[in-house]
Amino acid sequence: MCIRDRPNITDMESFVKFQIIDNIGQILLDNPEKKNAISPEMIKDIIKHIDSVEDNPQVRCILIASSNNKIFSSGYDISSIKEDYNDENHPLIKVTNHIKNSGKIVITVINGHIFGGALEIAISSDFRFFSKDAIFCVPPAKLGIPYSYQGLKNFINCVGTSNTKKIFLTGDKFNSDDAINMGIANFISKNTEIISDAMEFCKKISKNAPLSLSTLKKSINAFQSSQTLKLDDQELIKNLIIKIQNSKDFIEGRKAFNEKREPNFKGK
Repeated sequence: MCIRDRPNITDMESFVKFQIIDNIGQILLDNPEKKNAISPEMIKDIIKHIDSVEDNPQVRCILIASSNNKIFSSGYDISSIKEDYNDENHPLIKVTNHIKNSGKIVITVINGHIFGGALEIAISSDFRFFSKDAIFCVPPAKLGIPYSYQGLKNFINCVGTSNTKKIFLTGDKFNSDDAINMGIANFISKNTEIISDAMEFCKKISKNAPLSLSTLKKSINAFQSSQTLKLDDQELIKNLIIKIQNSKDFIEGRKAFNEKREPNFKGK
């Protein structure tokens, strides 16, 4: 099944398409002429689509994929790099922070090659599916360009210092087995089955309580970010836990457990 065959895709003039299928938001990169090179405009669209479902309790997962079965993305469009970009205003930092801070569970489907900054977007998501023939590479050392401090931190948080050095200092191409071994990939699928596999995983996640999903994700990410929770993060998580305890889903979860049935969570 190819994700681009789905009906009711919005923003047909954009290089980033969006649709909701089975209460799963699907973001589709679709700029074949530039091999899905990530531009600031595409990043704005990705952020817009994430925001569009943030307050929708029926949508619990967002899936990011490519319309091209051979390549996910050729990387960040270096022709759009500005000299005044820094860790605060770089579009890549904005979108990766947005993905990490979203209350939705974000799954990236790498159905083909993925390079450079596109891989940073992928590792900022909560789960990653790689096709068996996927190749990844981050080549700034070979291009003579720097990489943001926050971007490097994202990689270190995902794969550790040693693997980050291996990826960045060699600029080599790595395969799906490397992705699993380094911790970049969570799942490996056949190219023809990767979308359906990811959709089934999304449906599994979506059975869980939305408020719990959001709170657990934000708690884990906050701890990973600093290893010790800041006072603001502690207060945020405390309030989210209180919100869960006062929710109808909290009551429904315990009731379903006692009645030995599947819970019907509403995100309220």
